[in-house]
Amino acid sequence: MSELESQLRQLAAEVEWPSTPPLGLTFEPRRGATRARVRPLWVVVVAALVALAVAFSVPAARSAILRVLHLGGVTVVRVDVLPPVQEQQLAADLGPAVDSQHAAAALGVPLRLPPLRGSAKLHLRDGVVSVLLATPQPLLLSEFRSDVFLLKKLASSGTNVVSLDVGTAPGLWLGGAQHIVVFPATPPRLAGNVLIWQQGMVVYRLEGRRLTRRAALELAGKIMGT
Repeated sequence: MSELESQLRQLAAEVEWPSTPPLGLTFEPRRGATRARVRPLWVVVVAALVALAVAFSVPAARSAILRVLHLGGVTVVRVDVLPPVQEQQLAADLGPAVDSQHAAAALGVPLRLPPLRGSAKLHLRDGVVSVLLATPQPLLLSEFRSDVFLLKKLASSGTNVVSLDVGTAPGLWLGGAQHIVVFPATPPRLAGNVLIWQQGMVVYRLEGRRLTRRAALELAGKIMGT
């Protein structure tokens, strides 16, 4: 067994798989269309693990997995060394523009936004609704259901991971050195400071290169209306 396969087996063993729901078979005239609309969770999980395998394919970037942290659909993996990936603009790979009705349908609840001047340009890709906020510095706000698998991989040194409360919601703050984020169906990229929290079934994520924890928490309060 290769070192990479061993690491992936260890990661798979630590992922908290959802319990299998009761199965009830129904027959519909357009089964093909139904399958096209629904993406099983395991498909997204496998895609994320494949992305992780690609990231570890460079021998110099392989490192032992030290710890796995979970928050809703977010998994944070501690590693010794980050694999080499490119840094991209926050607006890259956000998906096509959609209206608020399509965004709400993807989330199952209305989209939450801070007070804005004018209308916001919303994007949707694989269940992740994103909007680039025009604050004094560019910030990326992403919202997705907690059953969408988001993998974050970060260095064990330089990147601080802090558990905190965002109002009454559980959250994580990732600050300091950049880490790597893997969204569904997009290549891994370097990410800046990030605040993540979960309210109900929806996970919220704020990212900015110079975003401070205080500013992130203040903006999160405006997003949640508190």
